[in-house]
Amino acid sequence: MTRVRRPLAGLVVLFTAAIAVDRVGLSRGSDAVGSHVYAIAALAVIAPLVLGGLRRTRPWLVPSLAIGAYLTIGAAAGALAISRFDIYVAVTEAGFLVLASWLAQRVAVTLAELDETLGAVAFGENPAIDIESPSAAIEINAEMTRSRRHDRPMSVLVLEPDSQGFAAAVRDASTEVDRAVRTRYVLGKLARAVGDQLRRSDLLFEHRASGRLFIVSPETDDRGMELLVQRVVEAAARVGVPTDAGSASFPSDAIGFDGLIEAAEQALSARRAPQPLLRAVHNGGGS
Repeated sequence: MTRVRRPLAGLVVLFTAAIAVDRVGLSRGSDAVGSHVYAIAALAVIAPLVLGGLRRTRPWLVPSLAIGAYLTIGAAAGALAISRFDIYVAVTEAGFLVLASWLAQRVAVTLAELDETLGAVAFGENPAIDIESPSAAIEINAEMTRSRRHDRPMSVLVLEPDSQGFAAAVRDASTEVDRAVRTRYVLGKLARAVGDQLRRSDLLFEHRASGRLFIVSPETDDRGMELLVQRVVEAAARVGVPTDAGSASFPSDAIGFDGLIEAAEQALSARRAPQPLLRAVHNGGGS
C-alpha cells in the first residue's frame, strides 16, 4: 500500500502547493496559475485511471501530452507567459502539469498491479479454455484432424464435480465473498489441480454453464485414459472437490468429437447412477 500512498500524498501536496502559489501570486498577482492549467492537470490525473492504454505506455507520455495541451491552449489564447517577467509563471505551470501527470500515472499503474495481484490471489490462473469459445473449436478440430490423418488414438474425458462435495467446497471457500465468486474460485482450483496432471500435449477446456471440465488427450488410448482418470480424480480429491469422470476414445467409441463427448457423458452418467442394492434372500433356517 505504500506504493499507492506515496504518489497519492504527492498529488495532494502538489495541488495544495499550486493553490497556495495561486493565492500568493508570482508576477501575475493573485492569478498565478491559469484556470486552463488546472483543467489540464485534472484531465492528466483522470486519464490514466480511466484509460488502460495510458497505464501501459512509457512514463513520459502523459506528461508530454499535458505539456502539449498547455502549449497549444496557451498559444491559441495568447495567454502563454513568454515575457521576461512571466517566464517563472510558465515554468511553475509546466512543472505543476508534469508532476501531476507523472504522479497520476504512478497511482494508476500501482492500482492496476494491485488489482491483478488480488485477482491472482483470489482466483489464480485458470488453465481451462471455454469449450464453447472459437479458440476451443480451433484446437479441437486440429486434434481431430491430426488423429484421423495419422490414424492415431485420441481420448476425451469429461469431469463433473460431485454436487454435494462441490457445494461443500463452495461453502467452505469464504464467507466474505458472494457465491458467484466462490464458485469461480473452486472451479479454478479444480482446473489447476487437474491441469497439473496433464501432459503438454493435452488440452483442458471448461463448460462454464455446467461447471464441467473436458480433457482432450492426443496419443492416448483406453489404457492410458484409465491412468489419467485415476490421476485427475485423485488430484481433485486432494483439493477438496470430489469428482467423477467418464471417458471415450477415438476410434473405438466414436469417430467424431461430438460422438466422443456423447459417449464420455454416457459413461459419466452410468458411473454416477445409483447402483442397485444387493438384497439377501433369507430362507428361514434352511441349510
